[in-house]
Amino acid sequence: MGWEVVLCVLLGVVLVATATTLIGLARATSAPLPALDRSPRTGTVTSIHTSDETEIVMVEYVDPAGERHTAGLVDLVHDSWIDRFVPGSRWQVYAFREPGPRVFLAEAHDDVVRRGYNLDGVRLGGESGPVHPPRPGNLLLKWRFEE
Repeated sequence: MGWEVVLCVLLGVVLVATATTLIGLARATSAPLPALDRSPRTGTVTSIHTSDETEIVMVEYVDPAGERHTAGLVDLVHDSWIDRFVPGSRWQVYAFREPGPRVFLAEAHDDVVRRGYNLDGVRLGGESGPVHPPRPGNLLLKWRFEE
């Protein structure tokens, strides 16, 4: 009977740890995203970074103070569109007021089909997900942002 008690205690610890993790993730992802500057900037594609089967389009843009920044698109571009994001191509993007690791494609590019999003480093160390089914437009611009 001793191993049954140990198994029950172990199961309880696993359940509590799982619940705590899920509650923490839910709270973090329900928080608003940092403030967004909705003035379109011209982002020039510098490269496509592939990591864990995720392609992040890297762009360089200039902020209102005239400083250059490199950031990855939040938008995960669908395979049917990725060949248009060649180095040197230019796209309108929105950046966070405080420059960060990601920028959004502006509404001028709502025709681009997205397969998901990647917000790594914006709120959490890693935050991404798919869009089912892949579709044009940016659903994330409808999320809550800080004022």
